[in-house]
Amino acid sequence: MTVLALLPLFHFALAPVSLLQGRLARRLSALAVLVDAALVGWLLASIAGGGDLGIVMGEAAVGLGIRLVADPLTIGFTLLTLLIEGALVAYLWSEAPRAYFYTLLHLLFGAVFSTLFTRDLFNIFVTLELLTLVSFLLVGYERKARQVWASLKYLVLASLGMSLYLIGVALIYYHTGTLDLDAIAAGLPPGPVPRWVWLGSALLLSGIAVKSGVFLFSIWLPEAHARAHSAVSALLSGLVIKMGVVVLIGLAATFPVSVSLQVLGAVTGILGLVYAITTDDLKRMLAYSTLSQLGYVILGVGIGTAASLTAAGSYAVAHGLFKGLLFLAAGTAIREGGFRDIAPLIAQRGRVSRGVRLALLVGTLGIVGLPPLAGFAAKSLLTHATAALPVQGVMFLMSLGTAAAFAKLGRLLWPGKGAWGSATANLSFIVLGLPVLFFLPLAWPVLPRALAAAGRSPIPYAESLAAIVGGYLLHRWIRRRPRRALPQRFLRLEEGVMTILSGFFLVLILVWLQAR
Repeated sequence: MTVLALLPLFHFALAPVSLLQGRLARRLSALAVLVDAALVGWLLASIAGGGDLGIVMGEAAVGLGIRLVADPLTIGFTLLTLLIEGALVAYLWSEAPRAYFYTLLHLLFGAVFSTLFTRDLFNIFVTLELLTLVSFLLVGYERKARQVWASLKYLVLASLGMSLYLIGVALIYYHTGTLDLDAIAAGLPPGPVPRWVWLGSALLLSGIAVKSGVFLFSIWLPEAHARAHSAVSALLSGLVIKMGVVVLIGLAATFPVSVSLQVLGAVTGILGLVYAITTDDLKRMLAYSTLSQLGYVILGVGIGTAASLTAAGSYAVAHGLFKGLLFLAAGTAIREGGFRDIAPLIAQRGRVSRGVRLALLVGTLGIVGLPPLAGFAAKSLLTHATAALPVQGVMFLMSLGTAAAFAKLGRLLWPGKGAWGSATANLSFIVLGLPVLFFLPLAWPVLPRALAAAGRSPIPYAESLAAIVGGYLLHRWIRRRPRRALPQRFLRLEEGVMTILSGFFLVLILVWLQAR
């Protein structure tokens, strides 16, 4: 048994122990971080010579085994998981939640590691279903009425999405006799794409889109992220929806879905920003910006080149870092300042500790793409991974809108004077904040030379600064205009079901057009 199996199995084993030994649950979570760090170090050492690391569990001789693979792309998500785990343990240390909470955390991290390494369509379904169930329980953990309703909506819509996915798995398995993604890609017939391929592709993509932050499908996300405990919001936005992105990368390499992903990425990026700019609730604004930021990643996956996939993976990791930091800091700021809306929270900024305001500053500068922080590094790589001017134009508009949305935070970001706040909370901010500040030098050794050279060009610096300045001016212009309420009906549960089904037919048409 290699480290690929040990990482998820360790957390699955620790989950019941944390529940039975409730008094030790917090210390066991700290121990888990240390063990995970050792296992991840072992994993890095195992693939240091290049290539992939893989094992097959089960009846490999007859093609029924479940293949686990670690490659350079999954390593970045593995490191992101480790950092978010460490930050959450530090953040929750002084709160001391019930043992039940730590049990759910271990189940979630076990499912995340399983999803990262698997190449089996049905195993992906099992691990994502476990993620859905655990996330549902975490969102409603505090048992507040709005949290419970948000968690129920998440469960229903995610179950609908995974039902579409499972039908697609059955269709693909019926025609290919295998569930392994690489084996499916090798076994697809050459020439014209059969109908079952584009139908199965549309079902798989639509199901995963519900889990991966696509605007038309992930309409559960704003309410769930806005209402959950701050640690849970950081988990959902920073890590859980990234598992959908990991699966999308595998699907894009196997099935004809590149056009669909590019369209969905552009729609997600633009519409997410429109709602983020016009939202006053701090956590809800962060939730909508999660949708918009994932537009970058989905576009990169849709482009489908080796450079764009590397850049998309880099941006997904960077987004996990600064969005996890922002949600943790925003939750603490709301608790200390007493308001969820941005304007009154700014008025009470003196009650918000300096550590929280500094964390919000670092996270904001990272997400708007200030050079040379994480957002700038990943966005410049993604922009220069494609020569298509329309795609580059959409990405610039998204950068402009991101800067406009976060310009609303304004004076809340200045550290000023006052107490530094909780030491353990500040430690969690440091764990996520330092990689945001030093993302470019940390990622430089593993980047392809062409992308690394693009990062040294002065053009990305000028583009990024222009987007930040333009976004601030756009914010000033919007602030002077009367605001109209945007449609909210599609966020309701009954409307959401119809939106997802309508989205499936849209994807089906796009896949059909590409396959012709």
